[in-house]
Amino acid sequence: MVDVKDVIESQEMRDVVTALDALKRRWAPKYQVIEHIRPTVLALVGKYKAKEILQVLLDNNEYYPGYKEVLAASFGGWLIMPRERRVREVLMVHAALDHMDDAERKLGEAELSLARDITARYILTSLDFLIEIYDCLGGYQAFAENPSFEELWDEFERDEKIIHTAVLAVTFLHHAIDRFSVRGRPFVPSLNKAVLVLDELKATKPSFPYKEKYVSRSLLHQRWSQNKQTLALLYAASTIRINRKTLLQLILDGFFSYKNHQPYLDIWVCRARYVVAHIFTRMGDPHLERETTKVIGDGHATAFAPVKLNDIEAAAFDRSFRNIISS
Repeated sequence: MVDVKDVIESQEMRDVVTALDALKRRWAPKYQVIEHIRPTVLALVGKYKAKEILQVLLDNNEYYPGYKEVLAASFGGWLIMPRERRVREVLMVHAALDHMDDAERKLGEAELSLARDITARYILTSLDFLIEIYDCLGGYQAFAENPSFEELWDEFERDEKIIHTAVLAVTFLHHAIDRFSVRGRPFVPSLNKAVLVLDELKATKPSFPYKEKYVSRSLLHQRWSQNKQTLALLYAASTIRINRKTLLQLILDGFFSYKNHQPYLDIWVCRARYVVAHIFTRMGDPHLERETTKVIGDGHATAFAPVKLNDIEAAAFDRSFRNIISS
């Protein structure tokens, strides 16, 4: 039986390590950032470090391959379920698997060889990735037992409806501010005013399937009060269209990735800052403004118009604000 210790300490292994180091120096992707925090520490240890992770995703620095991809996956999981560590972990594992699969695909379709395996594993995937992400997420067993996002998300189906309800509530407030502030009147938005429109919308049954899409006011208030720091980002994501879907829907479906959506990150955060400046600062809720700004920062804000309401939503909106409209 082979003694593993003897293999590791052998001259042949020392020669292999020396050769691998030489290969890495010549061929491995170069990256600028040497000092960094492991993704598992940022995303899975203690409180989720949303501010720090978003700063990494927005910067122009080059980290080792896969670093930003795994952090972006965790950020999507945090947005939809801020208190569920397992959601972040599952998405991070899927992002890690995608990175490893991408490394193998770059080799093309040919018979597996030791040279090809070394190239995929130690050059394209990177040893840093294997140590800090693959191993820290649990290695082979964790990756083999990782459920699909669809299986996991089935447990939280109600939470998707809560998010859609919160986003629609902010949409109504955005419309109200834009519509009524132009008359020079100090419109003061509030969650209760948005709920009035939601109640009107609910009363249009059966022409509008409210219960199939949205939740009760108690669940809305719960999400709003417990996860304030996510609201502006969720709403801003609902206004950004990527092909035929919104960024929010891609996040809810578990498809948000750094590789595919990095070009949208800056406008997304700038729109979220506009939500704070244009809507949240008028609501008399300093905690909402403060908690959101902690994550997205005080930088440039980009103004945008609210998504157009459909006919039933517009009618409910008009009924709720008829006193302001008629005066």
